[in-house]
Amino acid sequence: MSVLKGISNLFLTIVASVMLILLGIIYFMLSMWMIKIGASWAGLGNVSGNHVILTAGIVTAAAIIGSAIQK
Repeated sequence: MSVLKGISNLFLTIVASVMLILLGIIYFMLSMWMIKIGASWAGLGNVSGNHVILTAGIVTAAAIIGSAIQK
């Protein structure tokens, strides 16, 4: 019985990991879109892609870490 429980726990861990990765990618893409739109609204239409990706990465990492340590 403990082997079956261990396999089911492993399966749940894999499914949860895949879901978190997919949600992180979706959130990253939405963050990039929001940052690009916000920059154009602020009159910074000439923002390079490197800055958008860096900012979206920082925002995404902060959101994921913040939600992980939330009590």
